[in-house]
Amino acid sequence: MGISLRLLFLAAFLYVGFVLYSDAELQAHMANPDNSKVVLLFAGAVLDAVAIALVLTVLVVPAIGDRVGSFFFNPDQKIEHDPHADAISKLAQGDPEGAIEDYENILRKDPADTLALSEIARICCRDLGDTARAAIVIEHALESDWSQEQGSFLANRLVDVYLLQDDPVRARQLLVELASTMEGTKFAANALHRIHEVDRSIETGSHASSYIENSPESADEQEQAHQDPPFPPAGESEPPATA
Repeated sequence: MGISLRLLFLAAFLYVGFVLYSDAELQAHMANPDNSKVVLLFAGAVLDAVAIALVLTVLVVPAIGDRVGSFFFNPDQKIEHDPHADAISKLAQGDPEGAIEDYENILRKDPADTLALSEIARICCRDLGDTARAAIVIEHALESDWSQEQGSFLANRLVDVYLLQDDPVRARQLLVELASTMEGTKFAANALHRIHEVDRSIETGSHASSYIENSPESADEQEQAHQDPPFPPAGESEPPATA
């Protein structure tokens, strides 16, 4: 409801209140006033005053406050809707399949959204217990062309899924391939570091990954996280755009 319509409502209530109060005053000063009519008119004026107060409190004042605040602090700035917000909301409501569907819609509009891919796989692992489906999602995504940073991010997510499948050998093979194809980069160095982690996990028999408990970070932050095991608590930020 626009501010003009709200002010129109307020003006209408003010006019009704003025008429009721004027009639009540007129009746009260007559030689033989109708007391019941006077009471009704005054009661109507009081109720109208309450309605005016509600209109001011609920409709008019907040709208004026928003306009004033926007004028001084962000006159030209429009609030952008987070494309991931709907999926996050559905997941919080216990609807993982609905969240996955929203992330898939995001990917149709922006195929380079690696965070959406990562979140789909994480939901499959954590909420649906379907690591096979998660692996297929990322394996299929890795068939496309990615920047080194994005490709490394997705490959590390697939490593996490393989570890959740209790398949450290396959996870190690992927890391070796990653270190080889990106030789001389920080992504290769991080892959080599993870290879040592996997080797230690094979010795100790502990292959679990914290990936399913934590939301993935941006590709660059996730790569940095691999340098210091175990993973730190993760935050949520937008993955880098395709280079």
